Amino acid sequence: MKKLLLVLSILLLLCGCAANKTETPAEEPAQENTEAVEETAVDLSGLSIVTPKGAPVLAFYDQIENENYTRVTADAISVLWTGDQSPDVLVVDLTSGIKAISNGAEYKLGAIITFGNFYLASTGNDENDTMDADDKIVLFGNENMLPSKLWHYLYGEDYDASLLYEADAQAAAAALGSGKYSDGTEVDYVFLAQPALFAAMKKNENAKIFADIQEVYKNKSGLDMIQAAVFIKNSVDEATGNAFLDQLSASIASAIADPQLVEAGLGVYTGDEATAQYGFNPAVVVNVFKQKNALGNNAMGLGFAKAIDIKSDIDAFLKIFGIDETSEEIYFK
Repeated sequence: MKKLLLVLSILLLLCGCAANKTETPAEEPAQENTEAVEETAVDLSGLSIVTPKGAPVLAFYDQIENENYTRVTADAISVLWTGDQSPDVLVVDLTSGIKAISNGAEYKLGAIITFGNFYLASTGNDENDTMDADDKIVLFGNENMLPSKLWHYLYGEDYDASLLYEADAQAAAAALGSGKYSDGTEVDYVFLAQPALFAAMKKNENAKIFADIQEVYKNKSGLDMIQAAVFIKNSVDEATGNAFLDQLSASIASAIADPQLVEAGLGVYTGDEATAQYGFNPAVVVNVFKQKNALGNNAMGLGFAKAIDIKSDIDAFLKIFGIDETSEEIYFK
């Protein structure tokens, strides 16, 4: 009798376990997750995007054939902040965008996509290979532009008597290539950005990189340098804007991991047409992109950071230009 009762008890226990297992539907959670993913899908095909020609184009290598993506000269950006021509997404240097918002442009700061591609190069004319106060140093632009502001933040006023300004990066590149200022004066150092630096050094076998400005800036400030920024129009809803930023972040990460993707994307145009479309020779830029700077990043400075996440870096960089600390209200979240 005891054995019979034991067997019956075991049978009842096994039946109870089987019943408990069949009460929980295994497939339902998976179905719910699928529905959640479908609900969060966002159509980005209608977003209009404008970037200046030059380095920012690298971030949009996979959008070259997108009919809503336009590349313009840098001086054409200023008229796009207002009116019917203003795009949903506008890429421009950080300071210009912040000033535009302060002047009423209805945009928010979404992300930073370039983190510095400036270098100080030696022409080979300096005999002691040491930057002294009487060495001739070429900057491009004028005293109120980024190269000069950045130079003075990093090096102070000790070299002011020896500074020479070329009108633009192309003229500064010519100075590095020849070792001479536009008036024929022999120069020792040239402050220049990639990819103009790469091309200029090919023309002067004695030229070499003297200082990586990104490294100098980080050593002084403890922060990363900031250049091109992504601004999103206020009319773009939060879900669409964040989906766009997520996609941009992923495509940039893929490009950094595999520069061949950039080469393939930019291959939509070739030769002179490519230079006209992008503002650079794709072959040169991809070559530079594959190189590393002193911080271990790609030499073109391409990257991605959501702006609100690096607000302290942004405010520190803007301080160089005498711009007040930003309000969180101007950030896309």
